[in-house]
Amino acid sequence: MDKKGFIKTFSEEDPYRMAKLFESLERAKSFNFFYHTDEFYTPGVWNRILNMKEYRDIHVMGEDFFERRIFASGVRGGNPLAIMEIENLDHQMELAHRDYLGAIMSLGILREKFGDIFLKDDKAYLVIFKEMADFILNNLNQIGRCSVKLTLHEYEEKVLFLKPNLVKREAVIASLRLDVVVAELARTSRTKSLEMIQKGLVLLNYNEARDKAKEINEGDTLTIRRKGKFKIGEIIGTTQKGNLRVAFYKFE
Repeated sequence: MDKKGFIKTFSEEDPYRMAKLFESLERAKSFNFFYHTDEFYTPGVWNRILNMKEYRDIHVMGEDFFERRIFASGVRGGNPLAIMEIENLDHQMELAHRDYLGAIMSLGILREKFGDIFLKDDKAYLVIFKEMADFILNNLNQIGRCSVKLTLHEYEEKVLFLKPNLVKREAVIASLRLDVVVAELARTSRTKSLEMIQKGLVLLNYNEARDKAKEINEGDTLTIRRKGKFKIGEIIGTTQKGNLRVAFYKFE
């Protein structure tokens, strides 16, 4: 596959970034030493790369529950990733995911240069490249009006602590159309779910979803802003009226 064809495969992604990834993966094919990309990618990218025969020697680093992972090749070397713990010292004011995200990006760090952010017990845990640790430690001491304390952890020391719980529930829905599923997961009306989709508040497999009639499949991940993240489970059966009985899993 040439560069033009590669970029076309990822039409919903930034073409400059995909051109850079193509060049990176092509170089990696000739390396006989450990190599990793310097950016994180969402499943919409790395799932397709892993299915390309041209890159069968390329693998991804990061856990199965990570949204953002990096590509690597060659004999595995030292893990380039670490986990930064950010503790909110002002317990009177709660910080949301967007607060931590905005604070990191306000340091001039592009979104693709760091991985997932997990929130647990008034703390955030940020997956980063080890080489970025000193910069963040030296420059981030406040988020909004809240003072924060930073602690760097080795990846292996903290990663299992971050694994989310999946809470299962079942629902009866008329179809697997995006707007129908969003209404059920968000516990709202079809009209409200359509508004969420039109406003770009719904991500399907980590890509913005605007097609209300898009068919949802088993294993898909839906992120609904301010409502949570969900994985679509199996179709358990149908009702006498022809509706679908479906299992869903919410990330807690």
